[in-house]
Amino acid sequence: MSRPLTILLLLFLVCIPCRDAAGQDPGEGDRQFAFAESLFLEKDYFRAITEYKRFAFLYPGDAARVETSRFRIGECYFLAERWEEAVETFRQFVREFPQSSRLDEALLYMGEAEKKRKRYDEALSLFDAVAERGTQEHRNRGVYEGALVLLEKGDWQGARERFLRVGEDSPLRRPALVYSDGLEKEKDLPRKDPAVAGTLAAILPGSGHLYTDRPKDALVAFLLNGAFIWAAVELFDDGNTVAGAVVTFFELGWYTGNIYSAVSSAHKYNRRIREDHLKILREQALLSRRDGHGTPSLRFAFNIPF
Repeated sequence: MSRPLTILLLLFLVCIPCRDAAGQDPGEGDRQFAFAESLFLEKDYFRAITEYKRFAFLYPGDAARVETSRFRIGECYFLAERWEEAVETFRQFVREFPQSSRLDEALLYMGEAEKKRKRYDEALSLFDAVAERGTQEHRNRGVYEGALVLLEKGDWQGARERFLRVGEDSPLRRPALVYSDGLEKEKDLPRKDPAVAGTLAAILPGSGHLYTDRPKDALVAFLLNGAFIWAAVELFDDGNTVAGAVVTFFELGWYTGNIYSAVSSAHKYNRRIREDHLKILREQALLSRRDGHGTPSLRFAFNIPF
């Protein structure tokens, strides 16, 4: 072969784009992945899911970025508040990449999604798994999130014990102490005794509601029961026994309802006091995390850029 032809052939080969073993242009793969990442950063989650899936299909040999793509798909579903899809995607991720460095994060995302679905036992199981096997900070995260699940379930004592297990070096230590200290004061919260409310309502209709700080309901119960009792007495005095019996029958219903309502009001009062106390604790914990350079949300904890 002559020298000019050899040179032309070499130039032709150099100009042909390099392709990977699957016949794909690696540069195109870079652009494909970068496009998916840009959609993710723009919070265009469902288009990002499509592009991540496209990349994983077209470039299966790029193991690191395929793993990232699978993980990002789960994040997209989570951030789009598609909790069920997020759980299923991260479950598949755990099966497909059991040795991944993102495994703890995947379990935490699954736990948070299950908590959003109010599947508290499943969420607690996932957080416990992280607390037992994860890195030091992930273990603290698992303990902390598990305590929050117990709060949702109404187990304040169990939550307090868990908050105290958060490590002293963890950025979650300060909010955990806010919760534990506040939960310790739960016994000092004002309460209304349902038995007392019912007894008062039985003695004098309306007084049980007044005891539970519901003066309008107390006035209605007092006037309504008073009117029926007065009408029944008047009817019996006039010798109208049948009508008096009918009115008395209805009055018994109102009277019993007054007692039941008073007892219910006491329970509602106690529940409202607990919910208000917990709301204050959440606000204080959030402030302590920000002041202490903690992580106010799950996605910031995992260093996801926004």
